[in-house]
Amino acid sequence: MPLRSSRPYAGAADLRRMESGLAHAYSRTSLRVGDLSWLSREHTHRELSLDIHLWDDDAGQLIAWTYFRANGEFNVFVAPGAGYEGDAALFDELLAVVDEAARASVGAGDPPLSLCTYGVDPSRSPEDRALAAALERSGFQVDPSLGGVMTRSLDQVPAPSLPDGYRLGWVQTRAHVIGRVEAHRAAFAPSDLSVLKYARVQRTWPYRPMLDRVVLTHDDEIVAFCTAWLDEDNAAGLLEPVGTHPAHQRRGLARAVCTDALHALREAGARTAQVGFGSESGYATYRAAGFAQTSTELAFIRSSTAAC
Repeated sequence: MPLRSSRPYAGAADLRRMESGLAHAYSRTSLRVGDLSWLSREHTHRELSLDIHLWDDDAGQLIAWTYFRANGEFNVFVAPGAGYEGDAALFDELLAVVDEAARASVGAGDPPLSLCTYGVDPSRSPEDRALAAALERSGFQVDPSLGGVMTRSLDQVPAPSLPDGYRLGWVQTRAHVIGRVEAHRAAFAPSDLSVLKYARVQRTWPYRPMLDRVVLTHDDEIVAFCTAWLDEDNAAGLLEPVGTHPAHQRRGLARAVCTDALHALREAGARTAQVGFGSESGYATYRAAGFAQTSTELAFIRSSTAAC
């Protein structure tokens, strides 16, 4: 087995390498290119060097990475085909780095937090089986919360339908960016999304304005949204995130904007689309938009990390 070494994230080129690895592992992981692009909005590339750690082999190929976030969520990825899918020592090393990041966060004065990762399906791949085993060795337990992945073909997508007083569009202007951020903050309150962070989303490959779909009132207020991402290597789309302002819920707006995003994805070259859900209401919305559940995924959680 080749030698391996670990290092901190070093900038945008590393993000592209991570995204390329996810595209290559499409059938073996729930993480998508768009997931990573959306998550990376939280910090500048310099700041991400504190949160992301990468492992390379002696030929310089990326074989694994971890991404810890200050709220306790983290992701672990091991590239398929690199010969490490059954390497328990590597998975333990990855989780040890996450533990170290959590202890450093608390040691710097941040509050104790629970660690949580998600999207693990031991039936899907050797990497997920090895990760689940490593998590259990590290004291994590399965979180019984509802969640999973839903997919659908884009061969036939119905026309979106909106009630009177609304229209479909996409994020085109700075006023739209501000409205998109305000709608997100209302839909996911409390949310720390800001115009500055959304500007990072727009600068992150593979963001496309035409895939950033919204529902507007006739007064141009953005009240629902669906940001779609295209993985060109797999001709596959991802919807992340989707939401509706609380004052405009239960009117079919989320279903309409998702359907509109599916049309935009198909025009961009996608043949399938995927969305994750974490609640019964989310499942119902995506089911109404033609998605069917394809994976029941596990989340793993471990209680608060004490200061070092």
